[in-house]
Amino acid sequence: MTSSSAGALNWAVVGTGFISQLIANDLALTPGAVCYAVVSRDQTKANAFADERGFPVAYSNLHRALADPDVDVVYVGTPHATHARIAVAALEAGKHVLVEKPIAVDEGDARRIADAAARSGRFAMEGMWMRFLPAYRAALEEASSGAIGDVRSVRASFGLPFDAPESPRWSAERASSTLLDQAIYPVTLALDVLGAPDRVWASGRIRSDGVDLAEHMTFDYADGRFAQLAASMVDYAEPTATISGTEGWITIPAPFWSAFEYQKRSGPIPDALARVDTTTFSRDGFGYVPMLAAVTEAIMAGLTEHPTHPLADSVATLSVLDTIRLRIIETAHEQRSTHEAHILQ
Repeated sequence: MTSSSAGALNWAVVGTGFISQLIANDLALTPGAVCYAVVSRDQTKANAFADERGFPVAYSNLHRALADPDVDVVYVGTPHATHARIAVAALEAGKHVLVEKPIAVDEGDARRIADAAARSGRFAMEGMWMRFLPAYRAALEEASSGAIGDVRSVRASFGLPFDAPESPRWSAERASSTLLDQAIYPVTLALDVLGAPDRVWASGRIRSDGVDLAEHMTFDYADGRFAQLAASMVDYAEPTATISGTEGWITIPAPFWSAFEYQKRSGPIPDALARVDTTTFSRDGFGYVPMLAAVTEAIMAGLTEHPTHPLADSVATLSVLDTIRLRIIETAHEQRSTHEAHILQ
């Protein structure tokens, strides 16, 4: 008998990296969620993770974990390149799945997960926790309510120099990518506020093995709206976000993807410049609790997707990210060709 029949869900965390550690800590704070199993290729790491965080079971073999009838939900916190394979295997084993963002490395793999979820009848979702945070949701609702007039633009960046460009952490084999790791947040915000763009322009910095390190993007819309977005793993790009309209603007402070407050300025120019209305929410754990609670509740209710972040949205976002990657490559080729032409002159 699984724990789900007793009013709780047994979670298995696959991967023991930094994000998995944060997820495990917040799972312990989530009603209806039981920290049950840890999975790592290294049994020593699995044991240490389990002992430190109170998981009773530690596996060094994924297939053994997926064969465990007491595992209800699998959280996939492994490198990008493995997300689709592990998620599909878990769904085929009859497990519910929450996949760390990005859900996959491209639109095609995202569709593979969606198809596997449909066949299995199990819950599947990308771990886009930003969408579940109260401050983020309230900021979007206030913008859409007309509080800042007609929304005309979005500006958002996620640039933090986590590693040197030559760091072995950035591996083409692991599908390491600033676009997938960082840019997915400003892109998601722009899509949430403005919808799918009519035109995408992008340029960036790509390592020789194809790993992107930084990018800046512009989304254009036929009615004149626009989004200016940036991401970097090697430089700072102010990690805040702004939604601007005809009568004011809303600012989400750094780091905007995990903020617990936002500020609104509106009205005549003197008022907008002088007065700030701040809305603040409490923080649950590191910030993953709202998402983990929503997933747990949805599964217990028999849902196979969550309406706040359905699989179709993950597929659509990856389609845009694929387009951005293509634009970055095209721009790099154009710049290289121009540079070579100048040399030959």
